[in-house]
Amino acid sequence: MERHRDDRPVTARQAVQDVYEGGVMFEREPVVGTMTAQVAKIVGMRIVSGEFAPGDVLPVESELCSAYGVSRTTIREAIKQLAGKRLIEVSPKIGTRVLPFSDWNLLDRDVLAWRLNAQFDSKIVEDIFEMRMCFEPRASFLAARHGSDEAFQLIERRYAELATAYTQTAERGNSDIRAAADANLEFHMAIITISQNGMFITIGNAIKAALRVSSEMMQRQAAQPSEDLALHDAVRHHIVSRQADAAASAMTRLLQSSRDRMLRYTVKP
Repeated sequence: MERHRDDRPVTARQAVQDVYEGGVMFEREPVVGTMTAQVAKIVGMRIVSGEFAPGDVLPVESELCSAYGVSRTTIREAIKQLAGKRLIEVSPKIGTRVLPFSDWNLLDRDVLAWRLNAQFDSKIVEDIFEMRMCFEPRASFLAARHGSDEAFQLIERRYAELATAYTQTAERGNSDIRAAADANLEFHMAIITISQNGMFITIGNAIKAALRVSSEMMQRQAAQPSEDLALHDAVRHHIVSRQADAAASAMTRLLQSSRDRMLRYTVKP
């Protein structure tokens, strides 16, 4: 990796590809940030992919400095970030050790995104959709029951943006896939916000990275985008019509369809 001044904003796409060349299943989001963030991401992805397994001790500080061409300060800050996500534990006697999977902060947006990028396996997808099934249908129910006219206008606007994005993706191809994925995310986040359930909103914000990456994957593999749009339209219709039970059922059907589509493109863990 080319050496840069510590913590200067840089693009680290090449660094990530150097580590995982040949393992790219879909285009990764552009990675822009400090050198500390880039080193944390690279080491984090090596952990969640299993290259550094639970119980393994990471290379010593000097080796990491040499490998990534950065200072000891940058490595220490990156290690601190990973420790905060409960991926690793630093011990003066043992060194920096990878923690068991059960200790990882799986709702951390970086950890979720790294897991999806490192290996798009069926267990991750199933876990994400099991969690979504637990609260998004209920959020749709609450949005229909408690939503104001202004809130329903937001739902209508987010759906219109989603429909436009889907149309542009169908016309222009991969160049607009990320825009469609973002529009999909905003539609779902609007419903969660309008539910007025603080816990749902917190969970939704926590998994935004996973929702964005999984939505992008679905857009790239969408064989029938019109069918997917119709499922979203049903959710929209029942919410703004204040049909709470129907809104919950429509969201359940949408999530089940999305899960089944994604599982076709995953690998077994």
